[in-house]
Amino acid sequence: MKTFIAFSIIFLTATMAFATPFLVSDPQSGVTSYQITGWSETNVTAQADGSLRMDVGSAVQGTTYNLTVAACNIWGCSTTVPFVLQKQLPSAPSQLRLVP
Repeated sequence: MKTFIAFSIIFLTATMAFATPFLVSDPQSGVTSYQITGWSETNVTAQADGSLRMDVGSAVQGTTYNLTVAACNIWGCSTTVPFVLQKQLPSAPSQLRLVP
């Protein structure tokens, strides 16, 4: 049992450390999909609660994505809202030193 718990903690920590970023929205009643422009996917199926969850881990470093997102149901789509996404790596560490 102790081995299983230790393995679970290590696995979950590694999973969280390398998690993929997602574009998400709050749940909306009646929404079946989201129409997205400015990304390779144009239609994303809504989650069971009507929310958006789209994997954006494949974003290219330094590229700015000007997305528009609309919520859709069987009657049509809402007006779009803008969202700007840019993948940026952190700057290099500075002022490194040894301390006793």
